[in-house]
Amino acid sequence: MAAGAIDNVVDVLQSGRTMEAKENAAAAVFSLSIIDDYKVIIGAHPRAIPALVGLLGEGTPADDKAGVTDDALAVLALLLGCPEGLEEIRKSRSLISLLIDLLRFGSSKGKENSITLLLGLCKDGGEDVARRLLMNPRSIPSLQSLTTDGSLKARRKADALLRILNRCCSSDKSYWMMHVKFVSNDKLCK
Repeated sequence: MAAGAIDNVVDVLQSGRTMEAKENAAAAVFSLSIIDDYKVIIGAHPRAIPALVGLLGEGTPADDKAGVTDDALAVLALLLGCPEGLEEIRKSRSLISLLIDLLRFGSSKGKENSITLLLGLCKDGGEDVARRLLMNPRSIPSLQSLTTDGSLKARRKADALLRILNRCCSSDKSYWMMHVKFVSNDKLCK
């Protein structure tokens, strides 16, 4: 497949006329990103990650757009596995807050992929991601909820992410006690 074809699919992701067209484009990108060579090409594409992140804000679980959200999350989770994709995903400034919202309101599959992305970002040099999670008052309750109410996969990943966040705030407790009041209230840092 020529790089131009990926450009065309990304164009539809960004500005498709219908949600169905965007969902089909996200499904096409997902299918291509399963193949390692295309995963690298898509991950390095300058508009692919922003287009996928943009789709996260368009779909909600309460309407027919949830499928496009789940498709975009699945692609982002796959692209996290290649250095080019990880680098582009890290550049997104709006992704973390969208993922936190999806932990609360996403579909079961969406929650799993959201936690996969957050965990992957925190594991791969994610002190900035950990800080942003700890400073968002919705993240810890959402993660704690997933440890009891999520699928088995989501429970394991939420537990792993909470352990990482606990280590992060424990390593610099004075910083977190000054800047993140809810951490001590939720007893994340002991």
